Amino acid sequence: MGIDKNTEFIEAYLKGQDVDVFGVGDMSFYDKELVALDNSLKERLTFGISFGLVLSKGILETLTDGPTLIYLHHYRQLNYRLDMAAYLLSREIERKGFVAMPFAASQLVDWKDQRAHISHKKVGEIAGVGWIGRNNLLVHPVFGAQVRYNTVLTDMPLDAGKPLGKDCGQCRACISACPAGAIREEKENFDHQGCYLMLNKFKKERNLGHHICGICIRACRGER
Repeated sequence: MGIDKNTEFIEAYLKGQDVDVFGVGDMSFYDKELVALDNSLKERLTFGISFGLVLSKGILETLTDGPTLIYLHHYRQLNYRLDMAAYLLSREIERKGFVAMPFAASQLVDWKDQRAHISHKKVGEIAGVGWIGRNNLLVHPVFGAQVRYNTVLTDMPLDAGKPLGKDCGQCRACISACPAGAIREEKENFDHQGCYLMLNKFKKERNLGHHICGICIRACRGER
């Protein structure tokens, strides 16, 4: 199959997995390292497939002053669905004679700096799925930050998208909503440490077992 047919196949397969968001990025524009992996993978697996599932509005409405147990369950279930979609997509790509590497939707491998093998939001950004917002999250033009993502890398030739070249504009809903005060006017000034300390506080006080919050996600609604 040619590039267009390959891309159509990937999109159709992911739609069959009922994903809400999809894009392809050229990994030569991925300017971060792959953590705990051979960084040359970016040269061998030249395309990053970004896809996501939209969070439930009803679940997000429970986040009035921090994360809830029902949000934790929802978060886990979406991660499970995304992990299975990544595996199944990779299997189909490899059945066609190419190489594919599925990632985990949520897995820290560098606990000190809170980093995963790959940045799903960065792949989504170069794929044209959304932009990195003031909240340090990938912001989709329709769904805002209310999407969870996963990534598959592959050497299957695909038609890559381009960054949207957009930003949050006049929207500052996440700044006032953030319980840690970690979100600033300029996204480069996002307080990663302050955010993490609040996540750690929620984890301990609410017996969650996970570093999650969701308050700025609820605030970043997009156009839906």
